[in-house]
Amino acid sequence: MSQEKVEKYKQDKANRQKIMRREKLIRRIEYGGSAIVLLALIVWFSFAVYKNVEAGNASRATTTEMDATAVQEYINNLNSSSEAAE
Repeated sequence: MSQEKVEKYKQDKANRQKIMRREKLIRRIEYGGSAIVLLALIVWFSFAVYKNVEAGNASRATTTEMDATAVQEYINNLNSSSEAAE
């Protein structure tokens, strides 16, 4: 039994470079895939929020008209009174 362990250890030691390289590659693929999925979720969420905001702004858009004749008369009155004072 002990000899089997020694043989296995020697075999693992001989193939350690290949095993480590394979594990690194798998880890990079996992991280890359996770990053792509996360990026896709962020883009989808941002796009959904943008569309909802745009739809909300379109329905809330109002136009207001103001009659500014009273303000204009007040300004004209101030101008005329200042000219009369001089």
